[in-house]
Order: sequence, then structure tokens, then C-alpha cells
Amino acid sequence: MNSRYANAIAGIVFALCSAPELANAATFSINPTRVELDAKHRSDIITVFNSGDATLRLQVRSMHWQMQGDGKWKLDPSDDLIVTPELAEVAPGKTVELRVGSLQVVDTTEASYRLLLNELPGLANDPSAKSGQIRVLTEINLPVFLEPEHAERKPVIRSGSIDRSQLVVGLGNDGNQRLDPQSVSVSVLDRTGKTLLQKGLVANYVLAGSTGTLDLKLSRDVCSKAASVSLTWSGTPAQTLKHSITTNGTEACESTSSN
Repeated sequence: MNSRYANAIAGIVFALCSAPELANAATFSINPTRVELDAKHRSDIITVFNSGDATLRLQVRSMHWQMQGDGKWKLDPSDDLIVTPELAEVAPGKTVELRVGSLQVVDTTEASYRLLLNELPGLANDPSAKSGQIRVLTEINLPVFLEPEHAERKPVIRSGSIDRSQLVVGLGNDGNQRLDPQSVSVSVLDRTGKTLLQKGLVANYVLAGSTGTLDLKLSRDVCSKAASVSLTWSGTPAQTLKHSITTNGTEACESTSSN
């Protein structure tokens, strides 16, 4: 065998044998997966159970949660929530309780937060740690709400537009409490009110006073006739929202794919 190729093959074999092993991420469960506080219920307990075979080390951080104009989330460090402990170690098969509370004055509009639970690397003397392993660290993102006394959810459609066959619906919330993730039935109508397309989508959280988006790809035929969009919420089946659709120029229905 040509020595150059022999050396290349030997190099590949060495690389495969010496490549770092990918270790499994930690296995743990959290209950509850959402915390709701109010003026009468100022604190709650989050239980973390370590079902893995190695000690779990966690850091907990509190973030203020807002939605930007484009619907993207914005998280900023916040000391509005009191979390104890902020650092925790959980032995295999054991649990730890995290207490979450707030001393903030409850406003007339719901305040939204996120708890970031970050797995930390194991200690150098951890018997479960193996040299040459790459550990995949887990992050859990947990919503926390400080709810007003008189809460109201009020979904609205703020906009509907088509660009390159993509229908984007601006899904707003004029209430003082968030809209929870749920199924939404989306109908695309022509100018006479005839349904051209009906599809079920899952809407994400829409915080109080904010706007999220729903995206739907349209076929060329549906796109060219679309005049309005309506939404029916699974949480409020009797309520149907409707909004006209605007198109972005002559290229609105280009680059289509059939549904």
C-alpha cells in the first residue's frame, strides 16, 4: 500500500479512537413547570428530582420576561423574585425544593418572569466524570407569573400580511393577563368570505399588552385569492377573530410551495 495512503488511514483511525466521547445530559424532572403567584399566594415550591446516576448541580437565575415588537422574547436579569437556594446539589435519586416568591406590589397588569435552571459541570472529584468526555449541560426555562386580582385575557388580530407566500398574522393580547400556548384554527378567506384554507396551529405565549406572530405557508392558488384571515381559539371556541390581509407588492405570491 502507498505509504501516503497508509498514513492517512492510520490518522483517521487514530482520530476516531481518540475523539472525545459525548456524555449524556443530566436526567431530572421539575414540578410544577409553571409558577403562578398573586397577592394572596406570594410563594411556591419547585421540586427537582434527580433520576440520573450522577450528582446534579444547578444554578437558578431570575429574569424579567418581555415581548418585543416583532414577537421575540426579551429576558433581562431581575431581582423581583426571591429564589432559594440559588445553587443546589441533588444526589442521584434525591430531590431538592426551590422556593420562589415575590415581595413586589401586585399591579393591575400581570408581571412575567422566567427562571433559568442551568446544570453546572460536575466537580473534578466527581466519580461519574470521565476524562475525554464532553458533557452536554441542560438549561430549563420556567415561566413565573405575578397575577393581578382581576385578570382578563383578550386575544385580538393586529395585522395580517403576505410576503413571498408566507402569511404572517400579528396575534395580540389586549387583556391584562397572558394568553397561554394553545391550539388555534386559522382560516384564510377570499373576498366573498369563502374559506380557501383551514389549518390548526399552536400559538405560543402572548404576554399582556404584547403581540406574537403566527406563520402559515400558502399555495399559489390560495395566496392569489386570500383577502382575510380568521382565528378561532380552543380556549374560547365561541369567539372568532377576523382581519383583512395586505400583500407586499407584486412578489407576494412568489416562491410558493403547495400545502
